[in-house]
Amino acid sequence: MKPLSGDEIRESFLEFFEKNGHKRLPSSSLIPDDPTLLFTTAGMVQFKPYFLGKKEPPFDSATTVQKSFRTSDLENVGRTTRHHTFFEMLGNFSFGRYFKEGAITFAWQLITEVWKLPVDRLWVSIYEEDEEAYEIWSKKIGVPDSRIVRMGKDDNFWGPPGPTGPCGPCTEIHFDMGEDWPCDHPELGPASECERFREFWNLVFMQYHQDEEGNLHPLKRKGIDTGMGLERMASIMQGTISNFETDLFAPILAYLKDLTGKPYDPKGGEYTTAYRVVMDHIRALTFVIADGAYPSNEGRGYVVRRVIRRALRFGKKLGLEKPFLYDVVPVVVDRYKHVYPEIEEKMKITMSILKAEEENFFRTIGQGLNILENYVEQAKKEGRNFLTGKEAFKLYDTYGVPVDFIKDTLEEMGFSIKEEELEEELEKARERSRKSWKGGQKELIDNELKKALPENFSSTFVGYEKEEEDTKIMAILKDGKAVEEAGEGEEISFVLEKTPFYAESGGQIPDHGYVETETGRVEVYDVQKHLDGKVFLHTGKVVKGTVKVGQEAHAEIDHERRAAIRRAHTGTHIMYKVMRDVLGSHVSQAGSMVGPDYIRFDFTHFEALKPEEKKEIEKRVMEAILANMPVTVHHLTLEEALSRGAVAEFMDKYQEKVRVVEIGNGWTLDLCGGTHASATGDIGILKIIYEGSVSTGVRRIEAYTGMKALERYQELEDTVTTLARKLSTSPERIDEIIEKMKTELKETQKELERTKEKLTVAMIPAIDAEGEMMGDIYILAKVLSDVSADDLRMISDQIRSRHEKAVVILGGIKDDRPIMIAAATKNLTDKLHMGNIVREAAKVMKGGGGGRPDMAQAGGKDASKLSAAVMQAADMVKKALQE
Repeated sequence: MKPLSGDEIRESFLEFFEKNGHKRLPSSSLIPDDPTLLFTTAGMVQFKPYFLGKKEPPFDSATTVQKSFRTSDLENVGRTTRHHTFFEMLGNFSFGRYFKEGAITFAWQLITEVWKLPVDRLWVSIYEEDEEAYEIWSKKIGVPDSRIVRMGKDDNFWGPPGPTGPCGPCTEIHFDMGEDWPCDHPELGPASECERFREFWNLVFMQYHQDEEGNLHPLKRKGIDTGMGLERMASIMQGTISNFETDLFAPILAYLKDLTGKPYDPKGGEYTTAYRVVMDHIRALTFVIADGAYPSNEGRGYVVRRVIRRALRFGKKLGLEKPFLYDVVPVVVDRYKHVYPEIEEKMKITMSILKAEEENFFRTIGQGLNILENYVEQAKKEGRNFLTGKEAFKLYDTYGVPVDFIKDTLEEMGFSIKEEELEEELEKARERSRKSWKGGQKELIDNELKKALPENFSSTFVGYEKEEEDTKIMAILKDGKAVEEAGEGEEISFVLEKTPFYAESGGQIPDHGYVETETGRVEVYDVQKHLDGKVFLHTGKVVKGTVKVGQEAHAEIDHERRAAIRRAHTGTHIMYKVMRDVLGSHVSQAGSMVGPDYIRFDFTHFEALKPEEKKEIEKRVMEAILANMPVTVHHLTLEEALSRGAVAEFMDKYQEKVRVVEIGNGWTLDLCGGTHASATGDIGILKIIYEGSVSTGVRRIEAYTGMKALERYQELEDTVTTLARKLSTSPERIDEIIEKMKTELKETQKELERTKEKLTVAMIPAIDAEGEMMGDIYILAKVLSDVSADDLRMISDQIRSRHEKAVVILGGIKDDRPIMIAAATKNLTDKLHMGNIVREAAKVMKGGGGGRPDMAQAGGKDASKLSAAVMQAADMVKKALQE
């Protein structure tokens, strides 16, 4: 067996299958185009539609090296020789071209004829009921029965890679690492479950589809899905103890050893686990963030955050007490960029994201982790292996450590939490919160609506098709209580049988308008959903007469306002699509608010928009508006919508039947329940008015559409015209004139500073004359007006230079803040330490300070006490000189 590098193994694998008629394909993203998966966990994920028969494959077989990310065994990563979060899966796939015999034959040829692994060290395991696989291994390939192991479903039945999907029995190939590896029952081979027998290739025979109930259905087309971990294969061929000593990790390990100065022992030592965790996690984070999974508190972002925090926790064991992961990213990129160029393209943003997340960790959770470790040490002394509920709650409540992070950390330490005690403390906190809750009326209102409305009542929303409707008042609430009628001047909430009013949801604000009966009129200014979204509750003021439950009514929205909201909502869809095109596919919606001709859109991005990016976004949005593309609404199943490429931002919020808004002929396709323009040209104009940061990794854009955008342009034009008039120039020359004025102002300021300095120097004899002599020592304590700290230092230096022995204490006020400078000639520093003196005197003006024995400075908060502080410093000097 010839040792091969990781790169050589990867390329020779692809080359072998390419020569044998397989289509070589690139790795797909770690973010799968599959709503049932958070991450791409296996090579077959991109081929799932082919295995399920939903799409016809354009080739009968393929080969890939797939980036994969799994956290199901997160607690084992670093503690074993082979577990990883990120790994490269080498695979070959057949879509009807060959099945079990072909897959096994190809595998055996590669490992024994090309890579020349010693045959006598190879074992195979098969699914216990798979007689066909046994016959092929035993009769066709010639593997002795003693090295063919039958195993159960847990070990040799693969998939699906989610709750549903293709699956089937599998056969695995294992390598005997040799007698140097301890094993209680080596005669059992892979069934012994010891580290000596290392599984490196899994051949899955795709025969079934598993549904949501766990039932298996035969696939229309049987297929082959194989997966070999590159890291494990590299360890076998390079003869290393673990995957972490292979050339795939070598530069990362070298960098971390230089950074920490701690020893690394492949056989296991004090820092081995910590090194392996950090190596694995920083490699995984470099890839997964580059593919667009950013740390957050939900979904895949939450998984990424857990991996970051675990890496930092083990980094602390290596003595790394400040952000460091982001600095390791270039090392990972340099090792893998020739194979995965996307990580180099996203290196800057990956580093920014990690740095921000690390800084947040050390600012908050880092302190809590130290407290947690103290609690654990105390528990050990007391002979217990758990934290009390009160200890865990304090970590959560006082130090902001998430409960799941506490549990994960303790579990890896062999500790647990008293769950019932913790839940009791959390419930006490919830109860305190409930008691202090001022605005908690929703639950009360829901209960009142249940009593006032017919059983199983649902509002009928007609607002997509109509903007006015004849309807009926079903219930009226006043001060949260059901009433039969309401009179002029009263604020009420009410339910209509049918309504054209859009209730606030999906970021779109509610409609305004009026409801009129034969006896009264209500001006509506709010509409909210209640009772799980089934009931639309309108809120408004009775402006005329009375309204009663059961009355026929005419409901009509504010048409102009609705039109402005429609423009803004369609503009939001266009802008989001353009932002992903301009900034990158990592951009995703993090929140929005759509109002009349107004958009507020939060999105994931880790740096401010450059001026040219903002201009490009506006330009492309206007191109889409001018194209006057039609806006069409479809009602599809969720699966149909996703298969057509619809963007679904919040997968857990959608029903099986969804509303899809399409712009143009598939230009954008979004799941959306809001109201929209009939064509993009209706928007008129879109103008970005603001872009800034909301939180770590989330930024905000605000924009106007329609008339508001026009008004914005007009305001800007008025401002420019007024400014040009005041500067006696044309609008085109404003920038030139301002630059000229800035230059002239700088020169004027410099001249003023020079003049001020001359005046100050001229004043020095007069200031000097105010000093007093204490024996042969000159002492001056004085407060000056309108001076900076630099002025005070210059004056004190000048006065000191006029005397052989001198102490100068000067105070001044700048921008309402008191400043004090205290200086002494060096021949007095055996008796005086001016730093200590000003530090004590500054307390008088609620401040602090310090410095050298011969020069010190202090500041404070109370300018009215400056004179007292200067005098106290002078008194301390005199007292010290008398001793």
